[in-house]
Amino acid sequence: MGEVRGNPVQVPASEIRAGIPARRAEALGRGIAAGREWARKGRQLTLDWIEDHPGQALLIAIGAGFVLGQILFRVAEPEKEEPED
Repeated sequence: MGEVRGNPVQVPASEIRAGIPARRAEALGRGIAAGREWARKGRQLTLDWIEDHPGQALLIAIGAGFVLGQILFRVAEPEKEEPED
């Protein structure tokens, strides 16, 4: 494997590089799994809150819809022409 010089173990660079792609794939898989679990918990907490507070959830949804409608479907006002002297 590697040689020992004092206390730390010296590992050749070729051995370190050989394990990087596998470690990256494992880390990506763990990250995806953690993200899915986080999203599942968040979704469940949101649904639980909506069941406990249906009136507030409805008002929040109406308010968010109104704000998004104002942002996305704004009608541009026509430009006013300046009177010529």
